[in-house]
Amino acid sequence: MGFAKSYFPEDPSFPPDLEVSSERRVRFEEVDALGMVWHGRYPSYLEDGRISFGDTYGLTYHCFRENSTVGPIVQMHLDFKTPLHFDEIMQIETKLHWAEAVRLNFSYTIRNSKGVIAASGYTVQLLTEIDGTVVLVVPDWLHEFRKKWRTGVWHR
Repeated sequence: MGFAKSYFPEDPSFPPDLEVSSERRVRFEEVDALGMVWHGRYPSYLEDGRISFGDTYGLTYHCFRENSTVGPIVQMHLDFKTPLHFDEIMQIETKLHWAEAVRLNFSYTIRNSKGVIAASGYTVQLLTEIDGTVVLVVPDWLHEFRKKWRTGVWHR
């Protein structure tokens, strides 16, 4: 499927990863003097992928806020393969990997208009309370999300 399997270890006891694909057009403001997307723009593409994922699976920023939880990114990694250019339509494939810890492990594959991988990477979000206190026990709302995931509500 094009996702880098090496970002997060697979475990046969875990449910299948959840994934979503979304489209986005490269805007003029995102390209540099060479006519390609500046590398500093890619984190916003990852956020576009997470928002699309949240809209699909109900794991939205509103859900976090309603449950007095936030998910700051504590780790981000990007591998650049080939540049994107102005007005090009990209596909952002976003995948959530199962984690027993109170964290969200996302991987991403960004493809150009020809289907070639432009970039891939991952983010790790640690769940905290609004005041920044690390959440050590899975909150009820996330437990319910994981229960649906594990029982196959969202299987491909």
